[in-house]
Amino acid sequence: MSVRTERRGPVHVITLDRPDRRNAVDGPTARRLADAVRAFEDGDAKAAVVTGAGGAFCAGSDLKAMAAGDFPVPTAEGPPPMAVTRARPSKPVIAAIEGYCFGGGFELALWCDLRVASETAEFGLLNFEHGLPSLDGATVRLPRLVGQPRALDALLTARRIPAREAASWGLLTALTPPGEALETALALAARIASLPAPALQAARASLLAQGPLPEADALRNETTLALAALPTRT
Repeated sequence: MSVRTERRGPVHVITLDRPDRRNAVDGPTARRLADAVRAFEDGDAKAAVVTGAGGAFCAGSDLKAMAAGDFPVPTAEGPPPMAVTRARPSKPVIAAIEGYCFGGGFELALWCDLRVASETAEFGLLNFEHGLPSLDGATVRLPRLVGQPRALDALLTARRIPAREAASWGLLTALTPPGEALETALALAARIASLPAPALQAARASLLAQGPLPEADALRNETTLALAALPTRT
């Protein structure tokens, strides 16, 4: 299977498993990724970790599969290449990144709430080198995370960004020695899972929704969500 899932206590682990293609995503892999995220959303796990097998996170869309017609033609209504990036699950997701994190793989990492990467990880929108536009949220999420000047740097140059530079941008939650990104992400996910879920999910929902709102509306939304999450008195 090109996508594996497993449970580590309260944590749902999703692994892209095409190491011979640096975990590049083709049509079937995208569908399995969507199934794995749906299973997390519908299940009782409290957090998820997305990672890649064989020392890479994800090299993006599989160009050979695209050339062979094994990717559906993108449409405004249809799913994006990475299948899951137009909507967020209601529970936290952490990316555990080793090695390549390029193109749609970078966009998948941006979709996650938090990113843990090893010192050998590399990021970049290399899809632009092949004339492929971003369809998985890079032009929306990257500037919100690191600011417009740095996002434009990454977009307009399509260069490889070393992990330490990405960390200096504030893109990473943690930077680890090589081979330790997954275990660090799992420990972070376990910490998240140990906290009472209603209050945590209310705070996360408020934070993610507040971007386009005037301050008064954002504060009102925070209050509405928080009051709904208060423990019931008996």
